[in-house]
Parts: sequence; C-alpha cells; structure tokens
Amino acid sequence: MVKWSCQLAVPGLSSGVGFSYTNTSFKIDPPGDNSTAHGSYAFLVRWFQRFPQHKMKEFYIAGESYAGHYIPQLANLIVDENKKASNENYINLKGILIGNAYMDGDTDLQGIVDSSWHHAIISDTLYETYLRSCNFSAEILSRECEVALGEFSVLNNLIDIYSLYAPNCERGYPDFNTSSSPQIGPTTSRFDLLRIPMGYDPCTQTYATEYLNREDVQRALHANTTGVPYPYSLCRDSINVLWHDSDKTVLPIVRKLAQEGLRIWIFSGDTDGRIPTTSTRYTLKKLGLPIKEDWSPWFTHKQVGGWSVVYDGLTFVTVRGAGHMVPTSRPEQALQLFEHFLANHNLPSKPF
Repeated sequence: MVKWSCQLAVPGLSSGVGFSYTNTSFKIDPPGDNSTAHGSYAFLVRWFQRFPQHKMKEFYIAGESYAGHYIPQLANLIVDENKKASNENYINLKGILIGNAYMDGDTDLQGIVDSSWHHAIISDTLYETYLRSCNFSAEILSRECEVALGEFSVLNNLIDIYSLYAPNCERGYPDFNTSSSPQIGPTTSRFDLLRIPMGYDPCTQTYATEYLNREDVQRALHANTTGVPYPYSLCRDSINVLWHDSDKTVLPIVRKLAQEGLRIWIFSGDTDGRIPTTSTRYTLKKLGLPIKEDWSPWFTHKQVGGWSVVYDGLTFVTVRGAGHMVPTSRPEQALQLFEHFLANHNLPSKPF
C-alpha cells in the first residue's frame, strides 16, 4: 500500500482531527468513509431540527481533495434517506461542488505519474519504469513499482507538490508524526495571522498550526477543554493508520447522483501535483458521460481563468495557475466559480 501525504489521506471529518474528539472507542466505531457519511448525516438532521428556519433553503455540499469521497458518499446517503424521511428530516439537497477531488484510485495514481512527467518532475527513465511495472488497478503493486514510487516521493519532498510552482515554506512544515508541539518560532501577537501578506503563502499551514497550539487561542475558541495530551495538528497519522474503510472508487455514486438530477461541478487547480488535472480528466472520462459543451476557455475579466467542459449531468472546470487549494492561490477565480455554481450559470465564455 502506497501512502501519500496526510493532507489528502487523513480525513477532516473524523474524531481526532484538529480539536475534535469522541467518547466512543475507535474499536467500536472505527473511522472510515461509512462512519463519516453517517455521522455527518446525523449531524445535519439534528442541525436542521435545531434551526428549522433554514430547512427549506437550497442545500449544497462543497469541499476538496478527499472530499471527493466524503461529498458523493454523504450526498448519496441524503438522497436515499430523503426518499423515506419525514418532512421534518427531509434535506433540500440541490448540488455538490468538489475541487481537486480524489475519486478513483486507479486514475488518480496514473494521472499523478503522467502529470509528473509532463511537468518535468521525473526523468524519462523513471517514467518508463512506471509504465513497465505499475498496474494501478492491482490490489498489490509490484516491488519494482513500489521502489519507483519511493523515488518519486523523494522528489516530492523537494517541492510543494500541492502547488508545483510555488516556493516551499522556508520555516519548515509541522511534523504530523510527532507527539510534541511543533517548534516553528516565536509568536508575539494574537494578530500575527492577520499579518500574512495577500496572495499565496506556502507557510500558511505552519502559521496556523503554531497559532492553534497557543493556550490563549484555545481558550478563546473554547477548544481542547479536556486537555488532550497531544498538540493540535491539521492531520494526525494515528487516524490514517486506522482508516481502512475507503472506497477505491466513488464513480458509481457520482453516476447515480447525476442521474438523480443533482447539480455536480468538479473543479481542478491545474498546478496541483497531488490530485492533478490529468487525474481528474482520466477519472471523468471513465464515467463515459456524453459531452454537451466541449472544452472551452472561461474568463476572469480580460484573462483566461481556466477551461471547462459540460457533460450530461456534470460540469468540469479547471482554474489556471491554481494549486491543490484553489481559493488559496486563486481567490478571485475561486469566488467567481463558486458564485456561478450556486447560480447554475456557465462561467463567462468571453472577456469582460
């Protein structure tokens, strides 16, 4: 089994992530896709019961990365439960929006390899090794393929694989495998996070980890009231180890949701090397949906914001120059994308 960075692999809706916790043993309720979907659904039902004034508003689910699993699975559960739910528990789900989505194990891995070669990260020799020895549809990868992936991981560590043309954080990144607080550097003011310059900053994750480990910040958030014996971390590898329930593909669910008439938009920052645009294009091709409006540019003012294709039941949009976290590196384009998704309007096809 090949392990990738926990920014993708460690789920963000599970107990033990961030400040969340559970009184139920993981042995009784192990973390996984199914547990996350049902836990999220139970929360939504109770939230709408608590705030009924919002119940009939249109409801959309959005996320990125491993949300390529979370969102279709949760949407599918809502669709199924709505068919037998009382009026009180009916959720007015209208659509889903997912960015740089991990949806299909085979095509995601193949796309990472192909994209890495296209972006001149790996050599011809290493790429040929992949083509010769890696069958990403196999349950167990060959030893030669595992070794090649290991070589790729070494190269990954030299750059920010989540935003290929952004610099690395020179202050260093938090160590998700340590049980001690990250040693990042002094913080002198509660407003330090507000001093981050506009635009993409590769150290944002580092600043946030340090900030959220401060006792005064935790008190202000009413977080960590139980005094857990480990620091706040964006990801926690101990959960990753326990996460055995992970569908290899969610494409049958996506196909079903399209047939149910949900609005589905998939978007992709095209400088992401972790779930690259190449992977997503392979994945969507696997769905076999008819094309209604073929590949064409969309615009942000006078500049091309990216490219889009409208399938029967699904829209795919790329965001030019964006990494894995599209709103971080291209906030204006991300807002434009979000507004057009909610309005169910195609993105501008001409400069304006």
